[in-house]
Amino acid sequence: MVAFQNKQCVDHTKMEQFFMRRTSAVNFLLARRRMCLDKIAAATSDDVPREREVEFLERLVLDVRAGRLSTFELTHAKAVAVVITD
Repeated sequence: MVAFQNKQCVDHTKMEQFFMRRTSAVNFLLARRRMCLDKIAAATSDDVPREREVEFLERLVLDVRAGRLSTFELTHAKAVAVVITD
């Protein structure tokens, strides 16, 4: 995984951009998903936005794994843009 520059987001915050192989991108997404699931488990009440994020990440994992996506952006928590290099 190699960071190559900061990109300006719509809300004028910085977004890190990364090049990574497909396998690394899937592992990255699964780690984000795992982090969300841990936060849901630790929550004392329903965390609907976090559950929606988990569903989004699961779909993103499937699309990246299947080769339907070559780039994606995540803006929650730490804003990142990922370019998949195969």
